[in-house]
Amino acid sequence: MNIIEATKKALEENKAITTPENKEHGTVFIPTNSMPLGIVIVPTEPGLEKVEGIYKEKWTSAFKFWNPKAEDLLRDDWELY
Repeated sequence: MNIIEATKKALEENKAITTPENKEHGTVFIPTNSMPLGIVIVPTEPGLEKVEGIYKEKWTSAFKFWNPKAEDLLRDDWELY
């Protein structure tokens, strides 16, 4: 579905939206009607960080800035998450 349809459904169903590539990388977008937040980008999987020679899982915090390209807005493979 396109980003408009996906956003409307996500708001109705209180879900996030994503694309196949973003889902594969563990990133989803949560559309909101909140002025200071807009769209919140949330990791769905932890990353790895090396601490004292040992890799440990590390969750990054959500962030709110996303600068979509025209190709992001024109995609028709957005899905709910």
